[in-house]
Amino acid sequence: MQTRRPEQRTDTLPLVVIRAGVRNTIQIPRTQYPVYLPVPLFPAPGVACGRPLRRGVFTNLDALHLAGPSFEEASAQYPGAEFVGAHTDFSPEDFCRTIAKIAYCGAVETLGVAPFSHSPIKAIILGQDEHIGHWVGCWEGEEVNAPRGLHALQLRSSGVDIHVILRLFAQFGAPEYHVVLGPANPKFVASEEWPWPADA
Repeated sequence: MQTRRPEQRTDTLPLVVIRAGVRNTIQIPRTQYPVYLPVPLFPAPGVACGRPLRRGVFTNLDALHLAGPSFEEASAQYPGAEFVGAHTDFSPEDFCRTIAKIAYCGAVETLGVAPFSHSPIKAIILGQDEHIGHWVGCWEGEEVNAPRGLHALQLRSSGVDIHVILRLFAQFGAPEYHVVLGPANPKFVASEEWPWPADA
């Protein structure tokens, strides 16, 4: 993993081993550590697929193996262990708000602030709207951002609605996320700055 302070990088990493109901955290060499990327998986945004408005967000948590032995291979080193791995504290709502913020910032960087004067995504980011899954989810269409490079983001329109499809840690094959920013300001849509054809 990259760091600006390689001299402070430890030689070991903590691995959780549970045996006979007893949890121990042991330090193992970095080269023997199972490195995984946790990736949340969501249904498509409700507004994009016609799902009724509901609070919160439904999620599953997947893990992509990046380096070192797999958890299964690491488990072989600890016979009788009921669990070998790491525990992750995870808030799907906070993750979705982060995705929404990245999408919003990327869209503002591309189009400016003018289109988003009434975007509902701002209330999601600020935690003022609990209907997160209505605006944020996984992209279920054909691949938009290729699985290469660190992160990727593309803007699309559906009528006057602006959508962002983004991929974090693209080179690892992480999923694409879909954020609906809502309808653009009508004045911006009617201006020459609107980047999409009228029938897009």
